[in-house]
Formats: sequence, structure tokens, C-alpha cells
Amino acid sequence: MLKKENPGTVTHIKVDGESRFKYFFLAFGALVRGFNYMRKVIGTDGTFLKGLYKGVLLVATAQDGNSKCYPIVWGIVDSENKNSWTWFLTRLKEVIGDTDKLVFVSDRAQSINNVVSTVFNNA
Repeated sequence: MLKKENPGTVTHIKVDGESRFKYFFLAFGALVRGFNYMRKVIGTDGTFLKGLYKGVLLVATAQDGNSKCYPIVWGIVDSENKNSWTWFLTRLKEVIGDTDKLVFVSDRAQSINNVVSTVFNNA
């Protein structure tokens, strides 16, 4: 239904060998199309989910012409590490592509820095 009502929406779900949740990725089609008109500076970060279901929420945002945050994609992963960031940023690359005009900003977490340079060869 989501993809029908919002064409271009991309979702991915990854489970482990025992069919337990591992990773989730969501990019709304309208936001992906709108990214073409945003500044190509992408902020990435993660925050812990608290409550019954643990995990980490990962986000990638841009900045619009009014200097406001523009969400691009979201992900939920089991933990913030090299494997989860690689999976998330690879899905992001599938959605927005890779160009030398992209710039990434993060909280300097080493797991993010290492993966960005591996996944986005041109950024």
C-alpha cells in the first residue's frame, strides 16, 4: 500500500538466518524526488531506541533552500556498527546515487566515517 500511494518509495527488510529482524530501511518516493532540489550535504546519525523493542534509528537528512532539515531516509538496525552502517548507506546509495557533489556530515563516529568512504567512492 505504501508504494502504491507514494510511488518510488523504497523499503528493505533484512532478517538473520533464524528469520529474526536485523535491519529496516525506508525512503519515501516524494522525499527521494525532492532530494534532487536540495543541497547535496547529507547529515547522518543514529540514536538508540528505548522501550520494549531495542535497536538504533539511523537517519540521513539534507538541507533545503530555507536551511531547514530535509529527511531523506530512515533505518532501524540492531546496533550502530560497521555492518549496519554499511547496509544502511548502501541502501541510501541505491536511492540517491553517488556523485562527487555529495558531502557527508556526521558526529565523527568512526563506524560512519569508515563506511562513507567505502560505500560512496565519489563523495
